[in-house]
Amino acid sequence: MNKMPSLLVVDLDGTLLCPQGQVSSVNRGALHAARDSGIEIMIATGRTHMECHDILDSLEYQGPMVIASGAAMVDWPSGRTLERTPLVESDSHLVTTTLRSLGHAVMLLKDRHVADTDYTIIGSEQMHPTSEWWLDLHEVQCKRLDHLEDDDSLQYTLRIASLGTPAEMARAAESIRETLGDRVFFRHWPAVGRDGECVHMLEIFMQGVNKWTMVSRYCEASEIGFEQVAAIGDGLNDIELIAGAGIGIAVENADQAVRRVANRMTRSHDQDGVAHAVERLMDGWS
Repeated sequence: MNKMPSLLVVDLDGTLLCPQGQVSSVNRGALHAARDSGIEIMIATGRTHMECHDILDSLEYQGPMVIASGAAMVDWPSGRTLERTPLVESDSHLVTTTLRSLGHAVMLLKDRHVADTDYTIIGSEQMHPTSEWWLDLHEVQCKRLDHLEDDDSLQYTLRIASLGTPAEMARAAESIRETLGDRVFFRHWPAVGRDGECVHMLEIFMQGVNKWTMVSRYCEASEIGFEQVAAIGDGLNDIELIAGAGIGIAVENADQAVRRVANRMTRSHDQDGVAHAVERLMDGWS
């Protein structure tokens, strides 16, 4: 029998969470069992600290956690920032100017621990309804400004995002590519939305930001070998994580790009895929 991993990194949306955005009792029990057996559990998500409270409270989570697709690592439950990789201020200015010129509202995600807000929103009158729904759902703190020059926390920007149709976000991504080249990292992909909506989120980070970069820093500081890490995910922001972990696991509903880099597969997120993977890992799956 092979040794169990020392660290299990789990994505939230599309992985641990069912299609209704909840953690099943089966998945919850599996994570508790893994932790009781000595496996450390880490959540790595595209969400912010404030957008995870109810979920992680239900798991009796112990932290720390990787947030904003790897832009920061925070303590749990305090939300105190342990590490962060913010965007360069001049790049944040160019990105915002470019997106505003295309008629999109711009959401600048902040390091709340130092900026005292979750988002600065420029051009909120053009916010996509899905963005408004998400912010209301999680009761996050926002500053709504007309001009980026009024943002006094630009240096603490972890991610910049806009929402729109897939075609709109593809055009916006191309404009970012033309303006900034490889100075930033960006992608557009389906956003978590209300039933039936087809909306994409374009998100922009500092070059080199991803979940695995932040997880690998934690492993090095904690003297955990990468071969001792298992990771489960589904989306484009999980690719580097799944590829870097010693055991990279894709849920059945994962994007094809994630499935290609995974060395193991588990059930879908609507069939307790995390619990199935945990059971296999505790039996020595490697």
